[in-house]
Amino acid sequence: MNFLIRLSNSLQIWLLQHPSSLSDFIMRFFYVSDVLSYSLVTPQKFLLKRQQLLGQNFAALGRIIIGEYNLAAKIIAEPQQRAPYIGRFRCIPDRFSRHFLLFLSDQEVQGDDAHQKARQAVWNVALGPALKNTASPEAQDLLHELATIAHTNGNPPNLDDIGDDIQRTVVQYIMFVLLGVTLSPDQISDLKTLFFSEKPRKSLLVSKVKPLAPPANRLDEVKRLEDIALAIIEGSPAVCRYEPGAEDDMSRRELSVLLMQAIAIAGCLGSESLVRSLLTKVPPDLEIDLDNPYEVLKVVLETARRHAPVNNINTVSQTAMTVTINGRKRNFPKGTLLSANIGLANLDGSFFKEPLNFDPHRENLLAALNFNSVGEAKRRECPGRGIAEKMGSDLLIALRSKAAARNHETPCMNANPSESP
Repeated sequence: MNFLIRLSNSLQIWLLQHPSSLSDFIMRFFYVSDVLSYSLVTPQKFLLKRQQLLGQNFAALGRIIIGEYNLAAKIIAEPQQRAPYIGRFRCIPDRFSRHFLLFLSDQEVQGDDAHQKARQAVWNVALGPALKNTASPEAQDLLHELATIAHTNGNPPNLDDIGDDIQRTVVQYIMFVLLGVTLSPDQISDLKTLFFSEKPRKSLLVSKVKPLAPPANRLDEVKRLEDIALAIIEGSPAVCRYEPGAEDDMSRRELSVLLMQAIAIAGCLGSESLVRSLLTKVPPDLEIDLDNPYEVLKVVLETARRHAPVNNINTVSQTAMTVTINGRKRNFPKGTLLSANIGLANLDGSFFKEPLNFDPHRENLLAALNFNSVGEAKRRECPGRGIAEKMGSDLLIALRSKAAARNHETPCMNANPSESP
């Protein structure tokens, strides 16, 4: 296995150094092989195995994976031409909204302001008001209910036993805080299928990525589920108030499509990953001052550093560049596909002391590349960062409160009330 990983790395490096129609064609086979392996063995195992063999940077998934903190941070801070890639996947662009924020980054590189306009519309309609909704009794009840379910399934809980509950909670929470929508049981089921299914004919994301996407004429179930989601979004309290203005050129329907895709891919998939880590990866004996919001947030941020909800930030290099791979400097031409890997960069021992230790008090915690953010380069930071941090903090408080209540329970010492002193 180690030999095959090294061979794949070497061949992909050579192909990326010598771009042509033929090398692009051959690279597709490496992409398909790696994306299947990445999905089967889990991202962290796939990435850490290659890191152990090859160092922080290596070739995989048809691109150069950058796990060196300083270089990854530089890539994130510079203008990003994203091309049709999301995470590990190569996408079919025409199956996404023309206002899809990731792909609009390509126009931003060329001086276009479409990315900023679309981002501002999403903020004005959904994300800005959502911060207030996170404190509502409805949102808090959802997280407390999930905390209760988690505690009845062990400490930490078995994720296989409560995976369905996590997904249902995330769908309800995100749709409520962003759009003010309370879903019916049937709507929860439909949106959970659309957002989380791994079946190409049911999944919003998988139906749009190569090599898994079915032909356009075989997307009936995805379209049916998307129509249900769009009807909910377009009729929501948040979107009902929207009127196109001079600052954007989106109709209400176009905004709804953009929101649906953003909610599915970033809002629900990303949040689910963070929730799963908070349920199982925070050390049970870690002392947390639940009355100090900043202390709680630091635990959430350290959890995201240790177990990145999103790994790959794909960009196309704007200049020729040199990358050190397996101790050797490698030169790559302008236009090389790069992946600034948040998961590996956040575990770079040259930047984070004892990176595998869970330490929410580490001095440079805020330098972690969580949420596609570094330094002052906030214009592409995940616009839902505040929502994710608040949801994670509130869930952590609910979990610890449940644990504290259980630890202070005492059995009845006298079963006969008449004999009580």
